[in-house]
Amino acid sequence: MNRSIEQTLLSLMPTHGSALPPSLVELAGSLLAQSRHRASTLKADEEIGRLYACAHIACDRLKISLDLPPIEPRPPIPPRIYKRLYSHLDNILPNTALNRTPGKNGTPRNRQRHGVDSPVRTPHRPTPTKDRSLAQFRTGGNSAANGSVPNTPTKSTGKVAYPSDKSGLHFWIQPTIRLMCRETNQKHLAPTMLAGMEYVVVPGGLRTRDAWVRENLAALCGAVYFFVAQQVRKLATGEDVDRENYVPARKQVLELLAKAREEVDARGLDEDEAWEGWAPVKSKDFDAAVKEVSERGWLDADWYRSLGDVIEAGHVIADSHGRGGDNAGAYKAPVRGADTMFLERYDFLSEKKRRDYRIWKESILRRIDLMEEENGDAMEVDG
Repeated sequence: MNRSIEQTLLSLMPTHGSALPPSLVELAGSLLAQSRHRASTLKADEEIGRLYACAHIACDRLKISLDLPPIEPRPPIPPRIYKRLYSHLDNILPNTALNRTPGKNGTPRNRQRHGVDSPVRTPHRPTPTKDRSLAQFRTGGNSAANGSVPNTPTKSTGKVAYPSDKSGLHFWIQPTIRLMCRETNQKHLAPTMLAGMEYVVVPGGLRTRDAWVRENLAALCGAVYFFVAQQVRKLATGEDVDRENYVPARKQVLELLAKAREEVDARGLDEDEAWEGWAPVKSKDFDAAVKEVSERGWLDADWYRSLGDVIEAGHVIADSHGRGGDNAGAYKAPVRGADTMFLERYDFLSEKKRRDYRIWKESILRRIDLMEEENGDAMEVDG
């Protein structure tokens, strides 16, 4: 990964020598790792430019302190999309370079002395809101009933009462999915699976009140993993899921869930709080979750329909990382210009359009089968 980061940094600064400052490489790698946590569900075209944008942000933040040469960005995605991606990542990634200055060998060190002209951050107290001002007069029962439990350490344990997750997902969901993908060598599918869980569990950014979802989170997690993995297999081989494939796939999912329950680190949280909403998954629970996901229409959403684009983007990234030479970081994704004779929106026989059609056809056939089963049951009751 350091090699890819260094190549990207050199492509941003063509006039810079081959010896890059360690602090610049370190910051670019840190921003890349943080972006995968804070912005884990980027669009397919934005995912291609993630590494390039993080390296660009690192150069901009250290260009004065390291006296870097002019930065000449040539992003691998269209400028409009890249500008939006750069702004988004620059806003959500913390700027830790403000309080650090480079040492003699280019490594960062903490700023201990402040001159007359150096900026010094003075502590300030934010203006309290109305709710915060009145919170101390409210009883603990009311706050618990409203679900507003403060995310502060308790006096008895000194541990965080509830994990703070910006996406609203339960703490164990993200590391569980990442472990399942890592064990099956499908790391590139983790963002899609997380997007599926967010779509079902936290629609609109708030946790759902759906009773079935709340009671079957672990089974739902396994079902989402199953559908994504099987769809990837179908797009690659064209094979449908039958009984012979379903049983071993179900067994694998159950084993992965059990392994995740044993190996996922709670990171200092209480066991009950870290695994809030988890329940052991049996075969019948998994079967019910698969049926529920199919019948609810959750697979008709964009997170699942755009799976083909995610796979294609993963192939593009793999190809760009596998290239050698100095132009590896300057790879440009193929983009059709607006002045071409044949626009992409009119190319109805392209691979992407065919893939979208296959996904749409499968969803329609599933609905038809469900309607026929319901009508058949109704006829038997009437008879």
